[in-house]
Amino acid sequence: MTFNTVLGLVVLAELYPAFVCSCCLSLTVRLPLCGFELQRFFCTNWPLVQLSCVDTSANNIAGLMATVGTIFVPLLFVLYTYLRILLVTRRSSREQRGKALQTCLPHIVTCVNYSVCFVGELLLNRMRDDEINPFIIVVLSLEFLIIPPIVNPLVYGLKLPQIRAVVLRFVYPAHKRSKRQAT
Repeated sequence: MTFNTVLGLVVLAELYPAFVCSCCLSLTVRLPLCGFELQRFFCTNWPLVQLSCVDTSANNIAGLMATVGTIFVPLLFVLYTYLRILLVTRRSSREQRGKALQTCLPHIVTCVNYSVCFVGELLLNRMRDDEINPFIIVVLSLEFLIIPPIVNPLVYGLKLPQIRAVVLRFVYPAHKRSKRQAT
């Protein structure tokens, strides 16, 4: 990979999200608001759009295109790439397959975890607030904010023997005690 390729990818990784956010934001800013009460734990673009009293179909189309372009396309690309890597290493030695799986699996888990949480938040945003219990809205919103940051260090941290030993010490004694009580 050449320096120019890396530079182009870095520029694309910075400019594409900025472009998508600015497009969605410019569509939202133009809308007049009919209310000021959000039922969410934090403010995002779509709940603001829902407060508008005019047609928001342009915002809806832009949001769906942004979702596909920022979540589904990259996720499919990552999954396809890692699937190809795992298929190539299938013909390799057992040690090489283990190393490839150890390298690919944490990234696949974190990428899928983030994508699922993000899609859940998007689906929650698309539902009407009066159809859902406010407690569920808060819990699902917090899930989007809490689960990915907790899962990422766990997945990558469990690769380190010291962290794995501490986690297993917490998990294994409880499992061992429950077996003793059962017999």
